[in-house]
Amino acid sequence: MSNLKNIQRKLSEGVSGWLLFEFNCYRGLLFNEKYLSYPIGQILNSITDYKTKAEINHPCSNNNQGRPLQVDFVLTDEMSNWKYAFESKWVGDSMVSLGSILWDLIRLQNLDKYHPDIKSYFVLSGFDKKISTILQNFDICYPINIKKKNDFVTINPTYLIFNLFKLDDSSKIYINERIKKYPKFNLYSKIRCRPAHRFPKNDIINMSFSTHIFEVLKPDKTHKINEL
Repeated sequence: MSNLKNIQRKLSEGVSGWLLFEFNCYRGLLFNEKYLSYPIGQILNSITDYKTKAEINHPCSNNNQGRPLQVDFVLTDEMSNWKYAFESKWVGDSMVSLGSILWDLIRLQNLDKYHPDIKSYFVLSGFDKKISTILQNFDICYPINIKKKNDFVTINPTYLIFNLFKLDDSSKIYINERIKKYPKFNLYSKIRCRPAHRFPKNDIINMSFSTHIFEVLKPDKTHKINEL
């Protein structure tokens, strides 16, 4: 029986701990998005009887656009039905753009077209200070007493809701270009996620690295649009 009840906690704790271990073994210069695949794959493979598959072609990817877009990890049952999907983003020395994060979320949203029973997760992992800056700048997570920097994220105890119509112009252009390049993808004006499971959970544990796991929910079909 698959043991995915606490998948967000297990991934956030396991990946952050592994990064700290590798860093203390002087392998920090090797860190990148590809390097994250090792701990994520090991954890997924150990806690479930589903098949863990890496770098699977996205069903909405074009066949004539060179190397197809891929999903980092997919868990399938004995009938090869897609049950869970995972995309990861490494936050290191280079700045991560809001557009690139949202494009990963859009890619996960679109799995629903071909696999309506799938559950999708976005893994954001890397240097804790860099991630904290990103989350605060994008208002994905912010203290109540700090004024929001923009209005494109609505946060409540149940959901994070990204309103893409309220994005900055550069992020809109980035997403519109991706949709034009991959016309099989649907674009929705809103993206819903559940609040992230983070490790470490607070600043009491002083770690150089942190991992945030967001569950990306199925899109509301009434929010389908052609472009931003």
